[in-house]
Amino acid sequence: MNREHRHSLRGLLATQFLGIFNDNAWKIVVALLGIRSVVAEIGPSAPAFETAAQTQTTLAFAVFALPLMLASLPAGVLADRMSKRSVIILMKILEVAFMAAGAVALLLHPSGGLPVLLVLGFMGVHSALLSPAKYGILPEILPHDRLSAGNGLFELSNFLAIIAGTYAGGYLLGSVPEAHWIVGAAFTGIAILGFLASCTIPAVPPARSAGGLAATTRGAWAALRADRILRLAVLGSVFFWTLASLIGQQVLVYTKVVLGLPDTVVGGPLAVVAAGTGLGAVLAGKLSASKVEYGLFPLGALVFGFFTLLLGIRWPASIGATVSLASSPCSIPSVIWPLSGWR
Repeated sequence: MNREHRHSLRGLLATQFLGIFNDNAWKIVVALLGIRSVVAEIGPSAPAFETAAQTQTTLAFAVFALPLMLASLPAGVLADRMSKRSVIILMKILEVAFMAAGAVALLLHPSGGLPVLLVLGFMGVHSALLSPAKYGILPEILPHDRLSAGNGLFELSNFLAIIAGTYAGGYLLGSVPEAHWIVGAAFTGIAILGFLASCTIPAVPPARSAGGLAATTRGAWAALRADRILRLAVLGSVFFWTLASLIGQQVLVYTKVVLGLPDTVVGGPLAVVAAGTGLGAVLAGKLSASKVEYGLFPLGALVFGFFTLLLGIRWPASIGATVSLASSPCSIPSVIWPLSGWR
């Protein structure tokens, strides 16, 4: 990738990294506060503790994910009708506001509850509105023969941010037990850096000047009907992210309830899972070379299914190492490999 293309990507990668970091860090903070509330209410040794902790974790993940689903189509229209760079900058301004609101929520309600859940929901809306613009701008700032490599770097930054955010959320929360608002203030500063990075993204024109939600829906449906590979790719992505979300919830509850790890290190196992995902993204970009290689999808699905089944059969009694070469639309799917403490 030449210097001009690297320069075009630099601001986008920084914007992506900082935004995904905040999304995952805040989600972990909300989930851990929910688990703390369960401990305070029924105690860590109660028979119902694991179920209640799972409920709180699922609630946090669902509050973030539901807006992603509901706002996706309007987000696609917004990204087409406006310059994608303008959409990205606008969403980063909203992220600063939401994280500032999160700091205030933690100042007034240190134990979490509804205020932090509302902020998490707004972060889900923000991410949904941002996603089509940040993914869609790649083909507009990169030539086709550099798209796979650029996509690999983009996915790598994505999962590096998941690693950092997942670990940092628990670490920061455990480091300031008497002043949780500092966590929100730190995330606000990161959001400001993300806004500054977004201002360096190259300007691009709007993709189209006409057509609303109905036209976008019809166009998307027509494209799916006309392209079998696209249909399979969408289905594969849906299955992967569904399973990835479920695995993330289970690992978080397992580390807190079964292993009893403190908040400062509870994000570690999840971060290691995401590390393998980022490596898979880069490897897929290398294997694809100068083309979009669809053959990686079935290969990744088989690998993901096999090792997820193995993990279910041989669930570890203690955390050794968890390695994941996880699938995404442009990476090789997941290999989760616990190395010690088999039951």
